[in-house]
Amino acid sequence: MLALYHGANSVCSIKVRIVLAEKGLEWESRHIDLPKGEQFSEAFRKVNPAAIVPVLDHDGKLIYESSVISEYVDTLSDENPLMPDDPYLQAKTRTWGILTLSYHDAVNTLTFASYMRQGLLKKSPEELAARWAAMPDRIKAKKMADLIENGAASDYVPVAFGRLSRMCEIVNDDLANGPWLMGDAHGLADAMLAAYFFRLECIGVQGLWESRYPRTTDWYNRVKARPSMSIANDKWIDPKMVEGITAAGHAAFLTDDSFDEYLA
Repeated sequence: MLALYHGANSVCSIKVRIVLAEKGLEWESRHIDLPKGEQFSEAFRKVNPAAIVPVLDHDGKLIYESSVISEYVDTLSDENPLMPDDPYLQAKTRTWGILTLSYHDAVNTLTFASYMRQGLLKKSPEELAARWAAMPDRIKAKKMADLIENGAASDYVPVAFGRLSRMCEIVNDDLANGPWLMGDAHGLADAMLAAYFFRLECIGVQGLWESRYPRTTDWYNRVKARPSMSIANDKWIDPKMVEGITAAGHAAFLTDDSFDEYLA
């Protein structure tokens, strides 16, 4: 049996749900409410001491890290194989999986500097301090505290925009060889990256690619038209929540000309 510990709006959870949908696999949901801090609970810390989703439970065997989970899921069914046969393209696919760690950090920065900041600012200083103290990664906790305090003015934000702009450029360059990142066939690299672009679109910063990178723009339009995107998202993500994310992103980043070099 497959069970997934996941967060409804967690980017890395969306990533794994997309791959599960591409493979046509059934799975049991073990939802973790991230805004409520359930990832820091004693029960979930027994599943993953790092207090991070997603975690895949395959017949009692726990698999961590979304890129590793995604490749593992691809091996569970012969339907729609996502990893290329060519060893070089396999290496490129795995490189994209590693790169998504950096892209996740950047996307997470923009999310917490905008939408998540709105909710967390409603908490008392004591509640926020307790949340940061519960995070096993002390560097990440310091960063989160800074983003909630400073929002779009945080020093972490322009670093994130620069990293994500580079991501869009690399995707555009790779697409010179075909409609998908590995060439002619949609594959695991496309599926893994899709969630990060989806979150950026929700935030309203798709100008990162739409204003500069036409191949990236066309690629994302193809990716989000695949059934796996709606299967991964429709059950878990409320359209009103997306509207709230977009409004927060607009207020944080599109009303400030500091980010015009990335978005205009």
